[in-house]
Amino acid sequence: MLIFGIIFKSNIMIYDHIHIKMKKNKLGYYFIQEFLKNYLSILLAFGLIIWITQAVRLLDLIGEEGNSIKTYFLYILSIMPKFFSRISLIIFFISFVVTISKFEDHNELRALWFSGLEKKKFIKYLLRSSIILILILVIIRCFVVPYFSNYSRYLLLNSGVGAIGPLLKQNNFNNPLKKITIYVGKKNQINELEDIILFEDNADIKKTIIAKSGIVINENNKNLLVLVDGSIQEERKDIKISILDFDKTTLDLSQYSKKTVDYYKVNELLFFELIKRFNNKNDEQLSNIIGELNDRIIIPLFIPSLVLLACSLIITNKELINNNFLKIIIFTYGIAIIIIGEVLLDLSSKKIYASFFLYFAPFLFLIINWVLLNYFLNRENIKS
Repeated sequence: MLIFGIIFKSNIMIYDHIHIKMKKNKLGYYFIQEFLKNYLSILLAFGLIIWITQAVRLLDLIGEEGNSIKTYFLYILSIMPKFFSRISLIIFFISFVVTISKFEDHNELRALWFSGLEKKKFIKYLLRSSIILILILVIIRCFVVPYFSNYSRYLLLNSGVGAIGPLLKQNNFNNPLKKITIYVGKKNQINELEDIILFEDNADIKKTIIAKSGIVINENNKNLLVLVDGSIQEERKDIKISILDFDKTTLDLSQYSKKTVDYYKVNELLFFELIKRFNNKNDEQLSNIIGELNDRIIIPLFIPSLVLLACSLIITNKELINNNFLKIIIFTYGIAIIIIGEVLLDLSSKKIYASFFLYFAPFLFLIINWVLLNYFLNRENIKS
């Protein structure tokens, strides 16, 4: 009977231990769940505001660069991930501070401590979770965002010219497409033009077309400029000038390309293309490539130091420092860390020593914040 009693008691102790551990894990998962809700909602709110502002600014893609409305909407949708990625770090820190403050205000942190969960173990749990978030962000910044950025440039490079008529302003020199400038004296609502002068500047020939009237039409998805009663003056490299009068002529504007940048920017390159160019030490944009790789890989490494900093809010001994004042200090310090990271990132593409500082900074702040947090936790234990 004694043996069965000991076994029964041991089973109860094991069950209680497992039950307590499961309860702690549930509370930890609950905190992460609430943080992710706050993070995604704040990220979505700020990201949409920035994206909409940028979408309005990019209306020039239609009004000045001749892109179609379809191309415009596809473009602004494809650049959306870039804006969410740019603000992801600061939104992460804000969300973490908000989540801890919310738990503290609702006394949910005390429930964690009363369940037997030690603060240091809780902090280590959050640190481990932050490593997973780092991996997710690095994958997004290295593969997902560049893919959509690359596609956005592809859209501008390979889409046809939209309507040309709205780009031509009366009594003005208009430059809607590359290599041509069009002056229009008068223009009505159906794109009928008067007093037209067109300048075309190519490597082999310079052309000037003067016409009394004309009209812009769209036929078979081509922009055509029909000119009436004018002359064409051509000047070749051999300085021979020829003049041809016409009653009516049609100029196909689709042969001219848009003014859009006709190459992929560094931040629009796919990850493996970026690595390939990084290995080419003679690449003219090597410094920019280094800066872009740092942005995609190194910047997310600041997350653990921001986690430790935000965890300073779990100090419950308010005799040490005023809670509101502590929040201000923590928030200011966190923003300073992010700004320092961005400054070093910008300098890393210009100065080699800045790259070394950038690589060292995440670990330096991690150590500093860990030491400070341990100091306050130890002081809190002494006071209690």
